[in-house]
Amino acid sequence: MSERNNLIFERIDLLSETEATESLLSILKESEMLENKVKAVDHLIRFNDDENSRFQDVKNVFMSDMHPKLRLKLIDLLATCYSNKGVLFLKEQYKNCNDGSVRKSLIEMVGKDDLNGSIPFLIETLNDLNFEVKKATVTFLGKAGQEEALKPLIELLHFRNIEIYNDLIDSIVKIGKKGNLQIINEYINTEDPNIKKEIPIILGKIGKKESEEILINFLKDNNPLIRKNAIKALERIIELRNVKYLLETLNDQNIQVRKEAIRVLGNVKSKRAINPLLEILKEKDVKLRNLAKNSLYKIFLKTKSHEILYDVAKERNLNARKEAIKLLGILKDTNAIVLLIKTFESKVASIRRSAYRALLKILDNKINDMIIDALNDKSSQVRMYCAKILGEIGDSSTINNVFNLISDENGSVRNAAIDALISFNNEKVVNLAKDALITSNWKTRRTIVRLLIRTGSNESINTLISCLNDEDVYIKSWAAMALGNFKEIDSIEPIILFLKDSDDKIRISAARALGEIGNKEAIKSLIEALGDDNWDVRKEIEIALNRIDPKWMNYL
Repeated sequence: MSERNNLIFERIDLLSETEATESLLSILKESEMLENKVKAVDHLIRFNDDENSRFQDVKNVFMSDMHPKLRLKLIDLLATCYSNKGVLFLKEQYKNCNDGSVRKSLIEMVGKDDLNGSIPFLIETLNDLNFEVKKATVTFLGKAGQEEALKPLIELLHFRNIEIYNDLIDSIVKIGKKGNLQIINEYINTEDPNIKKEIPIILGKIGKKESEEILINFLKDNNPLIRKNAIKALERIIELRNVKYLLETLNDQNIQVRKEAIRVLGNVKSKRAINPLLEILKEKDVKLRNLAKNSLYKIFLKTKSHEILYDVAKERNLNARKEAIKLLGILKDTNAIVLLIKTFESKVASIRRSAYRALLKILDNKINDMIIDALNDKSSQVRMYCAKILGEIGDSSTINNVFNLISDENGSVRNAAIDALISFNNEKVVNLAKDALITSNWKTRRTIVRLLIRTGSNESINTLISCLNDEDVYIKSWAAMALGNFKEIDSIEPIILFLKDSDDKIRISAARALGEIGNKEAIKSLIEALGDDNWDVRKEIEIALNRIDPKWMNYL
């Protein structure tokens, strides 16, 4: 038998359509091998036969052979070759299919070939326990858009099937958009909480204005989830004159309801929401404040003036001030620059930092004369933060302006100037520093030396070497230690000379620098200096020697 079947498959293209069909049906009915039956069905589909006698044979095989793989193939054959009568037969056989994949395939064929004529059948299959089958059915009913399927689909919400939830809502919405909402509205007062909480979502997705009043009434429901869903639904259909109902929910006892109200008010963009949302900026809850800030941003994008934000930015409540300042930055409000510069005088560090970040956003890497002018402000905090801003922007045209702060009376301002000048990464900074070293102001000179050290530039080496002879012990010490960071230094002789300096700190700095440089030419001088009277100096010399060459004792 097996050889005969193989021979038929090999000669199938040589046979007439009638002979081929009869031979393949014979294999389908008589073969005991699943593989041969499946292969026979694949060939039968090619011939698109629809004779009643042969249809009966295929039906008999479907009813007698329960193997899922074969049944899946037969479903394809029945729907393809036998048209309406094949689909009708499949509907009749649905309950006799134990395998979920077979039932799903059967429903897909029915939905594809006879959707509008199969609504009652598909409604019945909503009770299928297999979620894939149920999902396919729900999808087809939504596609058909027949109102008679609406109630069964809504009733299915009772079971809270996560696997089909999205498809179920989508199908209900599709049907709802095609007709009136009477059936859906019947569930407004249902006692089934699983269904009731989804009604606002459904009405919102359908988006018909006639649902506005119903959704507003839902805002007073005892279930917070229903109130939240109603707020979300109103986002698409609420009239601006009715925004007052959304504003009332900002005081809801449930935090999730409040959050949804804040979010939706931002998307509705009603100016009436500005003051209530500004009040929320005072809240301790950071997430609430962020939501309010984001919503206010959307609303203020439509307004020409942000003066109300200027007032909040000067309030006593720190939370509100910070959020208002952040908002001005996000909005890139250039009119707020003066206010934000003034804010640098605040005694609260977090307020100053917020103003700094806001200004950077507003300036967007562009120079503003108000920032440059503020470098001469009487407030050291203002001078310091404006220097930071110019350093962050990095426009070389402002190097001279920032460099002038090197001689500022305030140490924090001088440090900010150093940081800013380093960020310019420009050789002009080193040249200005070299020229400015002639000043007699010791604070300025020390600041310049620290600047030269920070540049890490080879251009700074000669200048730092000249500082080794400075009368200021700190400058000498810093210069000596700094030179240790320059591996390519031409001569270590000037540093070696400081191993004999009268100041202990200078000798320590010189030893440390020589150790950092690592030049073996320093070993002899370091060994000679081991007799230093100061224990700390001797210890630093030993560290330097070990760093240059752990076997330095061989040089003795």
